[in-house]
Amino acid sequence: METRLTRLEALIPTLATREDLARLETRMSASIGRVETTLHSEMSKLTWRIMALLAGLLPSLFAAAVYVTKYTN
Repeated sequence: METRLTRLEALIPTLATREDLARLETRMSASIGRVETTLHSEMSKLTWRIMALLAGLLPSLFAAAVYVTKYTN
């Protein structure tokens, strides 16, 4: 029993306090906000890249399909 109590007493100074947890929550909120902003920005860039690719690719495919149907017999 005495050794268990000694181990617990040695562990107590390493536990986080409410203030420690509040500071951690503040830092985590700020970090999450930055990640959300970055993620939104990157997804927006990727969306526009895909739109540009499709804007170039689809007319080319349509033109190829028209050529094939018109000039092959």
